[in-house]
Amino acid sequence: MLNNPIRITIVLALLVLGLGGYILFIDIPQTRQFTKKETQERQLLPFDDREITTIIWATADETIQLERDKQFRWTITKPMRTPADNQEVRRILRALTIGKIKRTIEDGPSTLDKYGLGPPYLTLTLQTPSTTQEFALGDRGPFAPSLYVQTKVDNQVVLTTLDVTTFAQKTLPDFRLKDLLFFERERVQEVHIQQADSTMIMARTAGVHSLSPNWMFTSPMKAPADKIIMGTLLMDLSGLKATGFVDSEEEKQRILGQPNRTHVGVTLLEGPRTHYVSLYKFQDAEKAYAMTSNTSPLYEISPNILKPITRGAFYFQDKRLFGMEINDVVMLEVTTPKDHYVLVKQHDDWFLDGDPNSALNQKAINLFVSRVVDLPTEITHPEGSTTSIQTGLGSPTVTIQGRNHQGQESGQLILGKREKGLVYAKGAGHQGIYQVRSTILDQIPTQAKLTQ
Repeated sequence: MLNNPIRITIVLALLVLGLGGYILFIDIPQTRQFTKKETQERQLLPFDDREITTIIWATADETIQLERDKQFRWTITKPMRTPADNQEVRRILRALTIGKIKRTIEDGPSTLDKYGLGPPYLTLTLQTPSTTQEFALGDRGPFAPSLYVQTKVDNQVVLTTLDVTTFAQKTLPDFRLKDLLFFERERVQEVHIQQADSTMIMARTAGVHSLSPNWMFTSPMKAPADKIIMGTLLMDLSGLKATGFVDSEEEKQRILGQPNRTHVGVTLLEGPRTHYVSLYKFQDAEKAYAMTSNTSPLYEISPNILKPITRGAFYFQDKRLFGMEINDVVMLEVTTPKDHYVLVKQHDDWFLDGDPNSALNQKAINLFVSRVVDLPTEITHPEGSTTSIQTGLGSPTVTIQGRNHQGQESGQLILGKREKGLVYAKGAGHQGIYQVRSTILDQIPTQAKLTQ
């Protein structure tokens, strides 16, 4: 019992000595080492990426050299001379700019194999007017993203925050410029589409009551064009990108010489500038090609761009049959076998002609007018093709006439016989006989319903 306090004292002393030894010989050195590693973290690039004028991308299979001009436009100079994809180059430079060295793994490494650097899968050389920096890229590091890199200037293996997916498996096509056409959609004044012996020409006209422009056919007829379809076409053309490249003249001629080809030429007039692209499609439904000049590559492209372009003039026409814009309608006269009324618009409100004090359902009237104005044709009947068909247009089911701010009758819709979900129709927007969706017959309110 007398020895117990002594034993306790000895045990406590040993614990204190052990704890002190741990702190002195293990914890403090590890803390210092950790602090040292933290202070080692630094930017991978020792200069601003805007100073870089040359990039050499070298793998076991190929070497690609890119050079930029004073306008920061990049060009591939080896193994061929062709415009480079600036976005792809900027993506790589951005990754290098934000990339950091987490810590130095080994100075003057005796072996590089264990880091995937013997040999590296990529050697990257960056040149500025005053210096050259070379990096060898190896395996992934222990955390994500991380990558082992050998800095050739000081022969160190370092662990970086680079992401392997940014640098792996890029070949010459990845660096090539894939955009085919360069224009501003809002500045295009004319679009020409040539196929076989026919040419469609659509010209931009100013939008009267809207920010979006209107388009008009000037050939082969004079008629409104569908501004939504025209806008979509310009958007598709501006976004047209190559998915592959055919540079060999022999291979180009072999492909273009295939039988059963569809060829469409598209010309865009953008002020004084003219843009042209030839589009080709053959029996293979999955492939299409394009050329922008006789000296350009033959670009592989998605075949989807040809589907709307080859559908003919009717596809591009403004199919609205009434013939007026909604903001131009100030008077609407509706005649049915059982009803007749005239709506007059004053200060953005509708009134019944002859009964200005009636309280009308403005929301319902605006919806009705928009349905009439925007009613599109579904089927066109060439002249003379309906002579043996009972269209019902001789004794119309509905006649709707519209007048503009000058009192001119410039809109008209005549509806005849209903047949299989469609109804025969004529309108001021297009000459001839068409069929439209018959739901319009059920959307015409009676005079009595206007006041509900």
